[in-house]
Amino acid sequence: MRPIPLHALHAFESAARHNSYSLAAEELHVTHSAISQQIRTLESTIGVALFERKGRQMLLTREGALLFKRIQPPLQQIGRAVSDVGLASRAPSITVTTLQSFANHWLLPRMGKFQKLQPHVAVHIQASPDLKDLQRGEADIAIRYGRGAWKGCDAEKVLEEWVFPVCSPAFNKGRLPKSPESLKRFRILRDDCQIEWNTWAKHAQIDPSEFVHEASYSDSNLMLGAAIAGQGIAIGRTSLVSADLSARRLVRVFDLIAPASYSYYLVTATGRSKSPHLLAFEQWLREEAAAFMHKEIKSLKLAA
Repeated sequence: MRPIPLHALHAFESAARHNSYSLAAEELHVTHSAISQQIRTLESTIGVALFERKGRQMLLTREGALLFKRIQPPLQQIGRAVSDVGLASRAPSITVTTLQSFANHWLLPRMGKFQKLQPHVAVHIQASPDLKDLQRGEADIAIRYGRGAWKGCDAEKVLEEWVFPVCSPAFNKGRLPKSPESLKRFRILRDDCQIEWNTWAKHAQIDPSEFVHEASYSDSNLMLGAAIAGQGIAIGRTSLVSADLSARRLVRVFDLIAPASYSYYLVTATGRSKSPHLLAFEQWLREEAAAFMHKEIKSLKLAA
C-alpha cells in the first residue's frame, strides 16, 4: 500500500464527523470537489468504499465507520500537539486583575521593576471594580482589597493599609482644620465606599454624620483627583496617596492615622497550578509590598 496523504485522512475525518462533504469543505476551507477527490484517493489506496450515498446523504459504510473510530483520536492528538507547540513558542504571560485606583497609584508605577527582572513575561492588567472569576481562568491572579475571604480562592495578605484625611496644600488658601471636630465646617470628599471615613472618624472620636458640606464620587480616583484640585478634604490610604504626598500634591490634614478595616490580598484560584512566571510575579509583589510597608507606613507611624 502506498503512503496515505495526511490531508486525505483529515478530509475523511471531517466528512465522517459531519456526515457531509459540503460541511467538511467549509470547515477545511476547500471546495466540495476537493473533499470528494481526497476521499476517492483514500478509498482507492486502501481498497474499500468508505461512504455510500443514500438519497441526498453520504453515509459511512461499515469499513468507513471502523476507520473513523480508529483515526479520530490520533488526529485530535496531533491537533493538540501542534497547538501546544504553538502556545509554547509564544512569550509567557500572566493576567492580573485589580481595582483601577490600586493599579494607577501603586501597581503601575512599580511594574517597570518587574519587567526588568522578567523581560520575557507579558503582564496584562485588568483594572475593574468587578471581581473576575479566577476559577474559570478570567485572570491568573487578583490583587483584592477586603478581609481575605473569597469563595474558591486562596488569599494571602500582602499589604496593610492606614487611612487619614488629605487635601491640597492650597485648599482653603492653606488654612486647614485645626482639629478633627472642626472638619464639619469644611467640604468633605467621599467615594462610594463609606467605610474608610467611618473608620478614621471612629478613631478620631468624631461623628461623620455631622459632616455638612460634602461631595461624592463613584470611585477613589475621582475623589483624590478632586482633592488634588483643591475641592475639599478626602480620605486617603497609604497605597493611593503616598506618591502625591511625596510630590506635595497632597498633604495630611492631621497626624492622626487609623488602621484600615481592609487590606490588600494576593488571590488565586484554589487548586490551580501556577506557572513559574506567575510564581515570580507573586514573589516580586510580596517584596515590593514589604518594602513599601517598611518605608511608608513606618514613616506615617513616626509622624503620628
